[in-house]
Amino acid sequence: MIREFRYKGETFRVNAHGSPGHEEVFIIHLVDGEEMGEISIDRMTEENDTSAPIDAICVMLCDKLIVEQEIDCAEPAAGFLWVEGKRIRDVLPSNETAAQGGEDRAS
Repeated sequence: MIREFRYKGETFRVNAHGSPGHEEVFIIHLVDGEEMGEISIDRMTEENDTSAPIDAICVMLCDKLIVEQEIDCAEPAAGFLWVEGKRIRDVLPSNETAAQGGEDRAS
């Protein structure tokens, strides 16, 4: 999944792949569409709550990134919100689908 979200008035992008609770999760801070700082976690090997939903992991990572990068948040009291219409990709196409020009010809 690649998707944008807002947290504390800032825009971030998450790139997460793997099964729920065992994903590799990458968070990138976006400023005016430009990629700034990033942080990640491998939920299979690093200590974390594997029962936590992906949005909770995003918040945890953002809180760490905000401190590490000394981000001056636009709205420090604002919560987490997925940005509608900014879902870039949920599932990558299979090799077979990609080889056929991006369309699933089996259906």
